[in-house]
Amino acid sequence: MRKMMMALSAALASAMLLAGSAMADNLSSISVCAGSEDALILNAAHVDTLEGLSACRHIFEGLYKLDQEGNIVLGQAASVETSEDGLTWTFTLRDDITWSDGEKVKAQDFIYSWDYLISESDSYSSLMNMVSEYTAPDEQTLVLKLAFPCAYLPSILCFPSTYPVRQDLVEEYGESYATDPDKSVYNGAYIVTDWTHQASLTMQKRAEYYDADSITVDEIQWQLMSDNNTKQAAFQSGEIIFSDGVVEETAASLEGMGLQYESGYNNYTCLFNLANGNEVLQDVNVRKALLLAVNRERLVTLRNMNDTVAYTYTPAGLTGSDGTDFISTVSPWYSEDYEANCEEAKKLLAEAGYENGEGFPALRYIVGNNDRKAIAEAVTGDWNHVLGIDTITVETVENFFTARQTGDFDIAYFGWYMDYPDISNMLGTMVTGANDAGYSSEAYDEAYNSAIAEEDEAAQWESYRKCEEILAEDVPVIPFFLPQTTFLFDDASYDGMVYYCGNNFFGYLTAK
Repeated sequence: MRKMMMALSAALASAMLLAGSAMADNLSSISVCAGSEDALILNAAHVDTLEGLSACRHIFEGLYKLDQEGNIVLGQAASVETSEDGLTWTFTLRDDITWSDGEKVKAQDFIYSWDYLISESDSYSSLMNMVSEYTAPDEQTLVLKLAFPCAYLPSILCFPSTYPVRQDLVEEYGESYATDPDKSVYNGAYIVTDWTHQASLTMQKRAEYYDADSITVDEIQWQLMSDNNTKQAAFQSGEIIFSDGVVEETAASLEGMGLQYESGYNNYTCLFNLANGNEVLQDVNVRKALLLAVNRERLVTLRNMNDTVAYTYTPAGLTGSDGTDFISTVSPWYSEDYEANCEEAKKLLAEAGYENGEGFPALRYIVGNNDRKAIAEAVTGDWNHVLGIDTITVETVENFFTARQTGDFDIAYFGWYMDYPDISNMLGTMVTGANDAGYSSEAYDEAYNSAIAEEDEAAQWESYRKCEEILAEDVPVIPFFLPQTTFLFDDASYDGMVYYCGNNFFGYLTAK
């Protein structure tokens, strides 16, 4: 008996030691930057900002999720079976998944969310176009029938826009759904407990989350900041441990002091409002003249952020089965000879009736922060110097994303961080209904739809190249450069941040 008691005491002491060690590894609270209030969208059908997507990855979860290494693994799904032809995917949901109000997550929640996504006709409404039919035979089973085999389907089903949504709450709150903590429920690792609008948002770890043991951060404070100077100062003072904004002119001074670079899958452009912008932008010769007059080498030097000049809309790094980079097979939109480009630009503008910029109307070029304003002013400086256009005003807009989505601009900053590394994700931004430019081309849509349905890589790439050719001819956007993803993270004090295509997940952080 004594030996048994001693053994039990030893076991209890050991268990307490292990529990204490596990608790010591957990972080009680961290504070990070979430961008502006305008960018923090927590409605899965509407979210299209990096800040909002990152936040949604914490409070919601799809059939797939990101693990500690940033790999895509099963999330709310316990298993998946795929037919031999790759056209039917059958998912079985986990037994232990619930919403934050205690209700069980059901297959019908996914069905409703996908219907809701498509019906809202927002940025990602065409995200699941490869799925021709989705059904829920019962509460725990989902069957997806595809129009064509899609190897990147797990990336789609790991993306926040495809996460489940509770129909009763969407119908109860309408446009107010997910705009306050009490207007949504959550099936992810965290719940929103407080949202002080224009200031901060607080998330708390869900004890009922099936994988709660792997979540090492108990509370995340998301500070709402839009100005990069404010973000950087907050990081340097220790107020936050992560900032998505870096002051470009001082970035080099932060090398080795939290400045992080992640390679590509993104571009930096401006787009034209072809739907209800100034009539002058309907003239493709005007758009081409503006495209050709930009000195991109100067922009790269001005930013000093390891960027490379963009000769196409699609970024580098998207390779085929033999390692060939797609953009190496695409004709550039303009010549490497900048002087020749300028002469062609002058000619095109004169043909449009605005020789030396005379009579060119006033246009608004909107951006979201001062760093982007500096680039936009350099661009408008080129347009003035080369073409004589001095009537384009750059304006920093507080609710930038709303302004761009509602068409309150003539020209606007546009940068796309790819949601998953497939050519379709970049070129899909220019299909009809999926872009803030209001750009629509039957030829482009046809080429894109042909590409995504094609199994043969050579034939697929040919269709994607046609998409690039059509964009180069129509110029709904102007590619400037291919930026590195830059952000500030206190890697001297913390490990375990997951970065994936412009999104960040903080739930696995540990202190060093």
